[in-house]
Amino acid sequence: MKTTRMITFLLCILLAMACMTGIVSAEGAPAAADGDIAEKYTLEQVVILSRHNLRAPLSSNGSVPSELTPHSWIQWSAGSSELTLLGGMEETSMGQYFRKWMAREGLIPENTVPEEGEVRFNARSKQRCIATARYFAAGMLPTADIVVEYPGDAKGNVDFMQPVLHFYSEDYAAAVREQVAAQPREAGFDTVEDQTRDVIRLIMDTVDMQDSEIYRSGKYGDLLKDGSGYKMEPDKEPDITGSVKTANQVADALILQYYEEPDAVKAAFGHKLTEEEWAKIGAFMTTSLRMRHGAPLVAANIANPLLRELDSELKNEKRKFTFFCAHDVTLLGTLSALGVEPYTLPGSIETEAPIGAKLVFERRRDTAGQAWYRVSMIYRSTEQIRSAEMLTPDNPPLRYDLRFAGVGTNEDGLISEADLFALLDRSIGILEEIETTYAQKDAA
Repeated sequence: MKTTRMITFLLCILLAMACMTGIVSAEGAPAAADGDIAEKYTLEQVVILSRHNLRAPLSSNGSVPSELTPHSWIQWSAGSSELTLLGGMEETSMGQYFRKWMAREGLIPENTVPEEGEVRFNARSKQRCIATARYFAAGMLPTADIVVEYPGDAKGNVDFMQPVLHFYSEDYAAAVREQVAAQPREAGFDTVEDQTRDVIRLIMDTVDMQDSEIYRSGKYGDLLKDGSGYKMEPDKEPDITGSVKTANQVADALILQYYEEPDAVKAAFGHKLTEEEWAKIGAFMTTSLRMRHGAPLVAANIANPLLRELDSELKNEKRKFTFFCAHDVTLLGTLSALGVEPYTLPGSIETEAPIGAKLVFERRRDTAGQAWYRVSMIYRSTEQIRSAEMLTPDNPPLRYDLRFAGVGTNEDGLISEADLFALLDRSIGILEEIETTYAQKDAA
């Protein structure tokens, strides 16, 4: 019975992933009007899972991006992989926006100092994650001395957002590789397909890779012909290998440079890329992300500790606000584990987990006393990032409401508390069923 339930639920998630990657077309859920929601429901709690804000890429001497272009990348305001000054400024502005929004909703008054246990900030131990949480806290609660928890701090916090496999067996690995290989092949697995080859060629042309002596030496092979693979190890993060990974590392640096550098031509090393071409590069990065963490068996495994922590926070009656900060794979993997329906975020070249994006759970209560949840992605548009715009009630970030396979909503697009908690319970239980199924196979 347990195995049957697991297979049924995984098929639901796989269907959602199929929709997301273009096998089945489906319409997303644009955000409901905030005013209508606020008038009908009282805001009681906000739980946020955030991607860190703008960071410097790994483009220093000796890195893959530095070796695959004859050009010099821009001078970053931070060390490799650390939050940049612009990232700190934009995260503070996002915190200020949430401060105004929650005060208007009556949840947390402006300039308040929360009582012990009312708010919680937790980040992974990476500098960019801790810094993002602190900048957001400074904008949201400027008069409060907020402590950001992180693994290895004085309290001995554990890393429940670490994107690693918590269970591994050879039979499990074989099943995962089948799921990854079964994903639409526009990203390539054994070979580079035409659609991906076109994007890789665009990336190569933008950085003038053909003029790189190291690329011409053959150190990185032929990005237009070489295929890709999928690497898995116990207690490690799964990863793609081959040409798609190499191209993705260069694309990552390009996108970050596009965000940071106001001159779009300079950001593209003198090339005049259209908005559609930048969007193609962003879509390539999203597809690579799905290859790494989007398979249902992978998402349910990696996200399990975080799902448990989210479940605990959502059931904490004293907590008014929670902020967890990690990475793009954290947002995508968590949503995949929950069986999110297909979505494409408008206004962003990163269409599923943009830089600095927030996955937001809002608990609201109607006049009859029933609790409902609004689950949405709140994020800056690409233009808001590049223009370093201040976020205000008149210039808010974008919001996109999310839906989940097999979970109904009311007329306002909200999920009942019972349905959301049941979804979390099912998603959390998948790992135990995976362990039972694939450990038994190995034992046999």
